[in-house]
Amino acid sequence: MSEVYLAVYSIADLCLAPIETIITLFIIKYCKSSINIKLIATKQDLTERAYIINLSNFAYEIINVNEIPYYASLCELPNIIINKNSCVAGLCTVLRQIVKDVSAEQSMHYCNKLLGFKGSCLMACSEASIWTKFCEVDLILTLKSLDKKDLDRPELPISLARFECHMSQPVKLHNLYKYTMCKKFAALNIAKQDETGLLEHTYAEGTFITLADIIIFVCMHILLNTFSNETILKLVPLTVKWYNRMLTDEFIIKCLNYLPLLKSHNLNMLEYTFPAVVNESLYKSDPKRYKPRNCVYTKQEDIEHSLELVEDINISMKLDAEPFGTEINLDWSDVPFDATPEGGSLPPARLQRKQEQLQNLCKPVLKLAKAGDVIVDFCSGSGHLGILIAYLLPGCTIILLENKEESLNRAKKRVQRLKLSNIKFCQCNLDYFKGDFDIGTSLHACGLATDLVIQCCIRKNAIFVSCPCCYGSLQDCHQLTYPRSDIFKKRISNKEYSFLSHAADQTHEELNIKTKQGYRCMTIVDTDRKLFAEQFGYKVYFAKLVPETCTLKNHLLVGIPKDKLANDNV
Repeated sequence: MSEVYLAVYSIADLCLAPIETIITLFIIKYCKSSINIKLIATKQDLTERAYIINLSNFAYEIINVNEIPYYASLCELPNIIINKNSCVAGLCTVLRQIVKDVSAEQSMHYCNKLLGFKGSCLMACSEASIWTKFCEVDLILTLKSLDKKDLDRPELPISLARFECHMSQPVKLHNLYKYTMCKKFAALNIAKQDETGLLEHTYAEGTFITLADIIIFVCMHILLNTFSNETILKLVPLTVKWYNRMLTDEFIIKCLNYLPLLKSHNLNMLEYTFPAVVNESLYKSDPKRYKPRNCVYTKQEDIEHSLELVEDINISMKLDAEPFGTEINLDWSDVPFDATPEGGSLPPARLQRKQEQLQNLCKPVLKLAKAGDVIVDFCSGSGHLGILIAYLLPGCTIILLENKEESLNRAKKRVQRLKLSNIKFCQCNLDYFKGDFDIGTSLHACGLATDLVIQCCIRKNAIFVSCPCCYGSLQDCHQLTYPRSDIFKKRISNKEYSFLSHAADQTHEELNIKTKQGYRCMTIVDTDRKLFAEQFGYKVYFAKLVPETCTLKNHLLVGIPKDKLANDNV
């Protein structure tokens, strides 16, 4: 049976715990999950608020820090250990796994609907989905930072205001017309259409409770009971209406005793105001994709202006003559079928190019790795790179890190057929991985994922071997900003940098007029990455893959901490 590992700050029936633990325990009770609960006594960050919860009705085991299994130590809590080779981490991923485990045991279980349409509720990572980020990051940070100072401010918390705006927007449903015309919908009588004919919100995502509703309910229960005066309730009527509707669910009612024990605050003398937030739906990946007419297209004069600014920086942007490790021999005839791109079920048209890409990234790892090293294949997909490295380096431990469950499942089948014992699996986003490792690799980690990989490697003083991709989707997030290096930040703004990153994706066929400019902009962005790593004492090798035609995104960055340059192989 799966085991869930949760952080607590005290061990007793009345326990002090972080908000992520509170939400996870609530889901366990809501679904009547029989998952094994392991509590890990953790030192509290005094800058973050903790909450009191009654554990007397939970069956749990207390784990000391030195008893934490290897997997549980790799990722931020909460996380779930599925078996000796696989774990999942990140709040939304953990909650989805709990629901899926219950659903697998009982196909008609009432919590099956929590995963929403096609089981996709909160599946997208927080870097790509505004909705997941709101539920997994923004709301959680609001609850962590809530203190007496917030109560004395005349403004509602931003997250509370954003959810109120979200509930004022029409529901986005698949097959809306077909759904609203069916007899089942008419019989339910739980949602109404507004004057435009669009469906109004009943719950956070549509007309029935999803996992997102449960997360938001726990957070809003705390917020609405903390900011509880008549002025506040009038400012967020749709949130209050939704909250009261949630309280009519029989399973929610049964779980109310497991919510934090809250102290009442006298706020009657305060006149709260609604903060300035954008009145938009949160349930979408990227608002620009849904409003093409509102997109701002990069103009050539903007690109040229940004290029002039980069020229003024006066730094070398020359690439190395050949990629790092090119002298290493890799004989594909010695590689078993299931460790090749063909064994990974790639279509024939892609096999040769994929093989060339893999050997370009594999060779630096073969040159730099030592027996006993831990190597992480970030954004591993179905494991093309990581499985090849694992076969060629049986003395190293390879971790395949990927947030898509289906991709990891395909990788697991290949590993089983190869009978490899040196591969581990982590289903989580980059920011939830905290384990120590020696080398990090990434082949075409999309957009800012490449920068998250490099940043993670730098934090662990690890070697990185990265081939970037999707330059046009680079944008600031809660973990990093652009430009990356201090040199670029002093001379070019975020907006000017975005013109270059958008142009860097214009690497088309050789004769296309934009291609030369596109590769120039690619070189600029990757030089910025190189300079960023050099600020932390890295020696960075920067070259094109061989042959260059194996992919349009053909840059290779190999960064080695200077304290590891003494290695005879370098």
